[in-house]
Amino acid sequence: MNNNKQQRRSSRFSFSRTYMVARRILQQIRRDRRTLGMMLMMPTIIMLIFGFSLSGEVKNIPILVDNQDTGYTAHPAPNVEISITAGSKIAAALQNDSRVKYNTGSFDKNRASVDNGTYFAVIKIPANFSETIFQRQRGQNKTAEIQIYIDATKPAIRASIQGALQSALQSIQGGSAFKFNEELAFGGAQYTGLDVGIPSVIGFVLTFLVLLISLITITRETISGTLQRLYATPLTALERLVGYAVALLLLSMMLAGVILGIGILVFGAAVKGNLAVLIFAAVLYALTHVLIAVFLSNFAKNELQAVQMAPLIALPSLALSGMLVPVNSLPEFVQPIARLVPLYYGNRVFEGIMLKGYGLLELAPEFLVIGVIAFLSLILALATVKDRINA
Repeated sequence: MNNNKQQRRSSRFSFSRTYMVARRILQQIRRDRRTLGMMLMMPTIIMLIFGFSLSGEVKNIPILVDNQDTGYTAHPAPNVEISITAGSKIAAALQNDSRVKYNTGSFDKNRASVDNGTYFAVIKIPANFSETIFQRQRGQNKTAEIQIYIDATKPAIRASIQGALQSALQSIQGGSAFKFNEELAFGGAQYTGLDVGIPSVIGFVLTFLVLLISLITITRETISGTLQRLYATPLTALERLVGYAVALLLLSMMLAGVILGIGILVFGAAVKGNLAVLIFAAVLYALTHVLIAVFLSNFAKNELQAVQMAPLIALPSLALSGMLVPVNSLPEFVQPIARLVPLYYGNRVFEGIMLKGYGLLELAPEFLVIGVIAFLSLILALATVKDRINA
């Protein structure tokens, strides 16, 4: 009877026992100051970065304007003079429009600057532009043509440039007197929102999953005691870290294959460039994040800290890489930081291959930066792990 009573008492919900469990967990977290600090710092850093990156519209898009119009002066009647400087007014309006970053130069000589990503559009205002506007106002059936060579692979950027031009044209009279002659770069390439989004999604998913899987895998070596046993062997730091990198790279290659396969085969993402170059880019990018994870794992004492590190790197990368808004649209003090993020170069590589048909030569600077980041991560991993091995 007494046993039955005790069993019934223990089966009842106990606030005191619940309190003891909650108190024990909170005490464990309070003692683990690194985990507690990361729990407080991670949302703070992420929210600040996303707040800065999403605080404004798409702006500061680099364009080039070739204003060949010198103006026109007419004398429609004795002692009557009319001067029109339509080209200068359009140029001035574009200079004052925050959506674009105004540059000047030759239209013909700088078309290639759109192909290599220096500008998103080059615009030519013809020499007879003001004269044509005047003649149109006088009833003649003439049309002034503004020539544009534009990168249409990013619809939001293209729309901002077109919007800035339309606003600039409102600064002159004779709105029906002109038309746009728009030529699309990269062989007339135009893509859907899915086509444009897939390259960045590939880069982000690789960043997040490779970091997460690699960090957890390496940290588990410490928790399980395997690392302590390895310290007793002749294994060097370099051998151990390269061994981790090789194993995790093989896993990452499988992951990259799945991501690319789903993007291309399931969603039909465009791949204008060479598929072999795309695969090489995915493998190199994955290796870079494996080595970053090897470095970061030296500071993770448990799996919870490892799991926190992955989003702490991946989510700010999402905000700063140009995936959500162009880097040129970020606050000026944030832009140099954005250009240190590996995903910034990953996006440029994947977009360049898939949307613009770039090859190794055109993307050599981006590949070089990604390779340098990988090498530096390995050096930092070796530098930070040495004391632990010698201990």
